[in-house]
Amino acid sequence: MAVQLTKGQIDRLMVDDIVVSVRHSEPVDLSALLLTAAGRVRGLQDLVFYDQPSGPGVRLVPVPLALAIGVRGLPREIEHVRVILAPVDPQARFGDDPPPTVRIADTAGNLLCEYVIEDLDGESAVVAFDLDRAGGIWQIRTLGQGDPAGFGQLVIAHGVPLGGSEDGVYQGLEERQTGRDVSPQDFNKGELSLVMMALGWASMRMHGPRGLQSIPIDMDASALVFAGENLVDLVYYQQLYSRYGGIHHSGDNRTGSGKGDDEVISVDLARLPKHVSAVVFVVTSNISFERVPGAFWRMVDGRTNTELVRGNLRAAGRHTGMVVAKVYRDGSRWRMAVIGAPIDARHPDEAVPAAVGYL
Repeated sequence: MAVQLTKGQIDRLMVDDIVVSVRHSEPVDLSALLLTAAGRVRGLQDLVFYDQPSGPGVRLVPVPLALAIGVRGLPREIEHVRVILAPVDPQARFGDDPPPTVRIADTAGNLLCEYVIEDLDGESAVVAFDLDRAGGIWQIRTLGQGDPAGFGQLVIAHGVPLGGSEDGVYQGLEERQTGRDVSPQDFNKGELSLVMMALGWASMRMHGPRGLQSIPIDMDASALVFAGENLVDLVYYQQLYSRYGGIHHSGDNRTGSGKGDDEVISVDLARLPKHVSAVVFVVTSNISFERVPGAFWRMVDGRTNTELVRGNLRAAGRHTGMVVAKVYRDGSRWRMAVIGAPIDARHPDEAVPAAVGYL
């Protein structure tokens, strides 16, 4: 008779080869993470899922959907196999339906144990159970831990490199420190006449019915134009050109697809009216910066294409906005100041009060 497992229970695995399946009222995908003693994957090869249906000791059986796990085939450095459930519909939540039941059988189809994962609410991914190496044996440890951030964030937390390479992710500000004024003469001979603020990020992907699917991350670069402390113009995704001329936005990017800069704001300083005293550059996002792969901003001398400064947006953590830098009049010339201040704003309008504090 099959053993009915409860949350937090630990049982010895009595066979070397098992088949894991799930019963649920809605379609559910099964995945597995192969983890070291540190709870991390060694690389992308240690994620077994729709788009990568086999790994060392683990394979995904498509019809009917199941995970076949052979513990003798697991590499020595793998101490845990973590089994994850995720709805096929990326918008679905487990709390919307009756609880899923995880079934563990031997290769002959004999049911060994099952586990009803109860008390789920807004989770879009759940860690069902772990197989743990314990000396010369393996144990089943039921968890039932939901993750409202979804499958993508769950596997990223275990070291899986989803959503693009981390190459090019910058740890904090480089070349110039936050709050320091920067003169054009620090970078080039002659006056700074054209400055560009660029924003870039990598697309994020999560598990869906066709494997890894891109999910929308909408980050926005904006330029707030001030005369004294009065906002006189705003250049952003819905107004790509300034009213007075001289400022141009490259256009809205809602995915972060492609390499390099995703949005660029160009400012021709010589064309700005005399009453304009400062242009403040801000970044806003529809999710917190810590969840956005490869998010960065940079300032560029548009005349020479020299990068002046660059910053890492992920360092801003749970915030959704940042006042990154400003250019401002200093007598007859323009200067630039690096700010890099995290703020709570999802729209450029919401960033205005914070920006005024840095004029």
